[in-house]
Amino acid sequence: MKLTTLVAAMIAIAFASTAIPVSAQTTATEVRDANAGKLDSKTSGPNIRVSQLIGANLQNDQSDSVGQINDLVLDSRTGKVSYAAVTYGGFLGMGNKMFAVPFDAIKTKTDLRDAGKHVLVLNVTKEQLEGAQGFDQDHWPDMADKKFAMELDQRYNVNRVRNGLNK
Repeated sequence: MKLTTLVAAMIAIAFASTAIPVSAQTTATEVRDANAGKLDSKTSGPNIRVSQLIGANLQNDQSDSVGQINDLVLDSRTGKVSYAAVTYGGFLGMGNKMFAVPFDAIKTKTDLRDAGKHVLVLNVTKEQLEGAQGFDQDHWPDMADKKFAMELDQRYNVNRVRNGLNK
């Protein structure tokens, strides 16, 4: 129980710590962070409980369901979420495998159907998923493999800073 609580707290901190300092220009990441807390009625600010993310539906900008968050993977060195394990189900014929999705590719926005609610958005196309390697519960991807991590970031149009350098 204590370990589960500790992991949940670390993920909540990691989610909140992805915020970018306020600047004259608002970025998509800042919008996600500012709105993330609105997904969880029990927390405030940019904080959200992991329990609210696991199993959460992902939509595209047209409010179509594209997948579901199955799990979250933390970088133990930084405490930040490295990626979400997403199941696309039958979306685009992907079957029920899980796929690593950089957490920075997932945004938060106001629900088009209910302005009082917020939803998680992952804009993904069939072209982005072509060649993607899915995995199952017994064979998780190695994010320490820099080539894999860079290909993943390119697939989802994410520009992360790795070891102090944009790669």
